[in-house]
Amino acid sequence: MVKYFFLLFVICFQSAISFSQDTRKINSDKSHVFSFYTGYSKYIERDDAMSPFKYRGYSLPLEVTYRHNGAKCRQIFYVNFDKLKLLSSLPNYENAGLSHYVQNTNIQIGYSYMYRLFRLAKFQTDIYFGGEINSLLNLRRHAYINNNEFLMLDQFSSIGLKALIEKRFSNDKQVATLNINIPILSYALMKNTYNAYNGDKIDPLMNYSGNMLLYLAKNGDFVSLNRLVYFKTELSFIQFISNHIGVECKLSLRYYQFTQYEDMNYSKNLQSQILIGIVGKL
Repeated sequence: MVKYFFLLFVICFQSAISFSQDTRKINSDKSHVFSFYTGYSKYIERDDAMSPFKYRGYSLPLEVTYRHNGAKCRQIFYVNFDKLKLLSSLPNYENAGLSHYVQNTNIQIGYSYMYRLFRLAKFQTDIYFGGEINSLLNLRRHAYINNNEFLMLDQFSSIGLKALIEKRFSNDKQVATLNINIPILSYALMKNTYNAYNGDKIDPLMNYSGNMLLYLAKNGDFVSLNRLVYFKTELSFIQFISNHIGVECKLSLRYYQFTQYEDMNYSKNLQSQILIGIVGKL
């Protein structure tokens, strides 16, 4: 009888240890990760409604990201901001009052939710798929003769598809990710804009005394892939130096082409970023 009680005790003890290990493993898969980045950003912009030239510039962007890592899902919220001066290939003759530049402000906010579809245990890699909601503002002040400035903007709020590949290494201190986001449906504010003086949205504003941004927000248009071609992809590597603190390096590439007026005018923007961030995990 004692022998059987001893065997039962051993089995229960082993089961308790196994359950504890599994619980710790599951809990370790759940975490809250905060990141703060800065780095180097390069822009190439062409706005046919304002100028036939390409404008280029560099900036020091800022980004804040929150990630919730669940047992089988990933949630990401981010805010990215930068402000820079874009120059064209035309020379500036400031003494003569001729300036050719664009003062550019970019703000992007997004939230994504993805569920794990596949787990490649041999390679310690998970593949997630889901969607993202984001809003982008690209505000441009074009300066021409005697610093006369003309405002133009691209603003669209989108919902689309997002995929994520996450690779963990054996020491559990390193994580590499690759993701891509492609909006499917967007709400755009400046559709059918021919130039700074003519367009479906600009014409009513000439004698409008109210809030222009509020007016545009109420009178936007839904557009899809036929008028807005957009993608954003990111490659990231995190090195944890302790259980809660890490360093992250991220490469980001974003491109969009928005049809401003029929098949004549387009707004094209290419943004590439190299970001270095401090990571905190709870």
